[in-house]
Amino acid sequence: MKRDTSLFSDDFKVEMSNQVIDYDTSHIYTGHIYGEQGSFTHGSVIDGKFEGFIQTHSGTFYIEPAERYIKDRNLPFHSVIYHEDDIKYPHKYGPQGGCADHSVFERMQKYQMTGIEEPTTEEHTLLKKRATQAEKNTCQLYIQTDHLFYKHYGTREAVIAQISSHVKAIDTIYQSTDFSGIRNISFMVKRIRINTTVDEKDSSNPFRFPNIGVEKFLELNSEQNHDDYCLAYVFTDRDFDDGVLGLAWVGAPSGSSGGICEKSKLYSDGKKKSLNTGIITVQNYGSHVPPKVSHITFAHEVGHNFGSPHDSGMECTPGESKNLGQKENGNYIMYARATSGDKLNNNKFSICSIRNISQVLEKKRNNCFVESGQPICGNGLVEQGEQCDCGYSDQCKDDCCYDANQPEDKKCKLRPGKNCSPSQGPCCTAQCDFKSRTDKCRNDSDCAKEGMCNGVSALCPTSEPKENFTVCNRNTQVCIKGQCTGSICEKHGLEECTCASSEGKDDKELCHVCCMKKMDPTTCASTGSSRWQEFFNRETITLQPGSPCNDFKGYCDVFMRCRLVDADGPLARLKKAIFNPELYENIAEWIVAYWWAVLLMGIALIMLMAGFIKICSVHTPSSNPKLPPHKPLPGTLKRRRPPQTAQPPQRQRPRESYQMGHMRR
Repeated sequence: MKRDTSLFSDDFKVEMSNQVIDYDTSHIYTGHIYGEQGSFTHGSVIDGKFEGFIQTHSGTFYIEPAERYIKDRNLPFHSVIYHEDDIKYPHKYGPQGGCADHSVFERMQKYQMTGIEEPTTEEHTLLKKRATQAEKNTCQLYIQTDHLFYKHYGTREAVIAQISSHVKAIDTIYQSTDFSGIRNISFMVKRIRINTTVDEKDSSNPFRFPNIGVEKFLELNSEQNHDDYCLAYVFTDRDFDDGVLGLAWVGAPSGSSGGICEKSKLYSDGKKKSLNTGIITVQNYGSHVPPKVSHITFAHEVGHNFGSPHDSGMECTPGESKNLGQKENGNYIMYARATSGDKLNNNKFSICSIRNISQVLEKKRNNCFVESGQPICGNGLVEQGEQCDCGYSDQCKDDCCYDANQPEDKKCKLRPGKNCSPSQGPCCTAQCDFKSRTDKCRNDSDCAKEGMCNGVSALCPTSEPKENFTVCNRNTQVCIKGQCTGSICEKHGLEECTCASSEGKDDKELCHVCCMKKMDPTTCASTGSSRWQEFFNRETITLQPGSPCNDFKGYCDVFMRCRLVDADGPLARLKKAIFNPELYENIAEWIVAYWWAVLLMGIALIMLMAGFIKICSVHTPSSNPKLPPHKPLPGTLKRRRPPQTAQPPQRQRPRESYQMGHMRR
């Protein structure tokens, strides 16, 4: 492995707590598996622990800190590694491709049409045409994280490692796709802004409030000026309504604002916005999604920015086909609904998406794309041409390797008389010698035995696999060739299937692990049903919260109920609108600014209340015998007769005295 400098631009900046800091990205690495052509690895090394992903011919493996899943502080190990097929967690995209439902897209599309174009000078147009002659294929990104994302991952290094992992994942997908002759599309981070828990109280931080809906969250990002970037994203740890994992503006070749390279402009609501934006969350139905899910969500949302709507039609949605052969391959990245994540097509773009993206790239990429960058020594990863890499002088605790601050002929090379460096792998001691064959370098897992050093290499050899069909992943899967990739159904000669709702079928089964006889969907039934009693003894195995259910039409919640798309969205949106802290803070700021108006309104209210009491007091009953009786309301509403002028004045006075005397008696 070697330091990955291709992900960060030369003028890369990190902002944290309103300060721009010089940040060393030497803990970000990329590489490949020795001896396996076509393999790929990427991740970070923080406090001596690697976190990232490894793509092999047998699939992709993910490595994460153990404390992220297990809270026991006395764990004998520090990391967990799992195969992509082990993931039985929330689907990739949320109910509508992670982008909310169709009505949200319609509102966004209408808004994109209201942009007010600014006149472009002829000179500017000529400069643009000249610029198109250079081949540019790199989209520069501005990534922000809110305080909730920082709170989940805990440190600045861990946050940047997550960002680099996401960017590298989509970089791999887009670089391997031929967009009608436009190839090697890549991504590079130009700027990162990290909002820490300190910024939660900062009034200038637009993402400080806890209850912000997904549309509002995207709008807050869009209200900033992002003209210097190809795309600008915000990463958060929020549980948006209906399992939404992301939202982004859809790009178009012409006639509509939004997507890559879009500049800030004025819209019909009187606000200037940048619609080259999107948002990503790592939480879904109360659970944190695995990296694979979040990576594909990011690729999906960026696909919208690049001009692809959701896939439609049988050609581009093979997962909906009645042909079992086509259905087995699953749907593509831009599919509108839930995706299991383990199918052949799940990490690819459909021909429909490629056509749409190609048109937008042809039209817009020369407006903001740049040329690719190159990597450097000192990142802690052993790269091509390096013997070792222990980082820079302030990081290197390795007596076996020259650090990156040494002269060019020494840095990242073994010191004289040293056989190896711990930076090369776990089978090298701090004394720069290879560990013996009796030293363990890897703990055993559900499907593989513990790894032992071979005495001649710093790398840990591949572990011996356990027997096929060994139960793994909490008894929900089985081991196949040393990997927890098989369904528990396969152990009994069955195939896993998705229980769909039908007349006479219990809806509770929709969130059960279901099995069927091979190539016979009519036999699909829950593991807890009587059909498979001989295999599972009526033991019900349930899906994880957020998993797709009902033939990918909904998602399992924490109560193991299958929720269809947009189950209670309007109520949730109304609740957040009423109890939005931003509303009350804006009111408080207005009161401080216009205190005199508040004072006048207070005086006017007091006078209004006093007048109301005075007018209505004659209708209010009183227990005081000295006061006149209250007047009935209907009586006061009747039209009074005018006084008779012919009446003698001497009769008025006794009558008036009598009435007064009677009232006060």
